[in-house]
Amino acid sequence: MKRTIIKITGLLLISALLLPGTGCKKFLKESDPTNLTPTSYYTLPEHAEAAIAAVYAEIRFLGDGTGIYSNNWQMLDAPTGIQTTETAQNSDLNNLYALVYDGTTLHVSQNWNGWYRVIAQANLVLDKVPGINPMDPAQKKRILGEAQFLRAWAYFDLVRLWGDVPLITQPQTASSKDFYPSRTAQETVYKQITDDLTAAEAAGLPWMDNSGRVSTAAIKAELAKVYLTMAGQPLSKGAAYYTLAANKAKEVIDYANANPAQINLFGTYGDIHNAANNNKLEFLFEIQFNYTSAGFSNPLQSSYLPLHKPVSAIDGIGTFVQAKTA
Repeated sequence: MKRTIIKITGLLLISALLLPGTGCKKFLKESDPTNLTPTSYYTLPEHAEAAIAAVYAEIRFLGDGTGIYSNNWQMLDAPTGIQTTETAQNSDLNNLYALVYDGTTLHVSQNWNGWYRVIAQANLVLDKVPGINPMDPAQKKRILGEAQFLRAWAYFDLVRLWGDVPLITQPQTASSKDFYPSRTAQETVYKQITDDLTAAEAAGLPWMDNSGRVSTAAIKAELAKVYLTMAGQPLSKGAAYYTLAANKAKEVIDYANANPAQINLFGTYGDIHNAANNNKLEFLFEIQFNYTSAGFSNPLQSSYLPLHKPVSAIDGIGTFVQAKTA
């Protein structure tokens, strides 16, 4: 009798183990709260602040390295003939100087990717932040305005350098229908730029922001520059856009005349190079670097120092010099 009971009990235990348990099924369905995704992350105002900070961080790509003794920003300087190098050790940089660069040149590919990384981060802000609630409306409007300016800034550089470029305004995944986008006509890209800047202009940002964030003065000045560019080649929109540019620039000039303590010229040339004056008066918008933080020092400083002569906390490289002129 005892053996029979033990056998039945054993069979019941085995059956219970073989049957799918509801507790096990529930456990397997639970998500990991520490695994952040675009759908689970954007829920708090702090997430919105972190998201816009990521856009600002991406614009530092212009200072990223492109091999030995070179940086991304040189793509815009080297082909002009106003600059040369003391080392000549970087083949990609030499191709820029010789005007034989193409899409495989490191400076070209990294600049292209850098601007689109800025755009990708801005697209996330503009897509996800509107759905964060509760959130202070003024804070939300400010963050969206900053993202719109930074996206327009990136597209303005892209369209001037490459002409027709892919216009991407939504976050992308591998399943997105335009994950492999085709090029968009320049006029459509410029419309997106002006739409973004106009929306940013209405975001209520301060006229000047000494912390280095986007300001109304920067937005209006950029919009004036965009209109001026659209007036000439290749869009050739003519007199109406010259007028738009002049009117928008005058808004900044008029504000400066009425508020000389906020927008003005520095008293001396040396004031321009004084770090205490960053983001003030003449500086409407700057890419922010902090030389005390590893990886965030301004590459222009060390690049133009005398060759291998360290100054303060900055390591001297000094490989780029003004080209001789006749």
